[in-house]
Amino acid sequence: MEKILVAIDGKHGAWEALSHACSLAKRIHVQLNVLLVIPPSKAYLSHAEAEAENHIKKRLELLIEAAKSENITINYFIAEGNYDDEVINFVNNNKITLLVHETPEGDTRPAGNELAASLGSLRHRIACKMEVVAPKKTYT
Repeated sequence: MEKILVAIDGKHGAWEALSHACSLAKRIHVQLNVLLVIPPSKAYLSHAEAEAENHIKKRLELLIEAAKSENITINYFIAEGNYDDEVINFVNNNKITLLVHETPEGDTRPAGNELAASLGSLRHRIACKMEVVAPKKTYT
């Protein structure tokens, strides 16, 4: 059975990647896994950091419930640690066949920022296919 993974950093959402993966899972009837990776616990999170993390968790839970209501087989996992390491471990331990990854703010250049840099690192450390999704640009 094919298995898709959408990995989400606890500091940033990956809403386009999740939307794309849900559409794909629904269309080809495969299992979708969502992994939220949060940084290792610190003794103290700032109010803004804690609020941002809670916002991501709540939004993610709502999107997962919506996907389940559309008969998408979806599993939700939370891991604490280094983003790259947790994604690699999850891919290897759960026989993931496709990783759907989102570039931050549409930046597909590996050196763009921390998450984009991890994209290049992940490509070489996992055995499954990887699909990169760029969020839609918003014009004001």
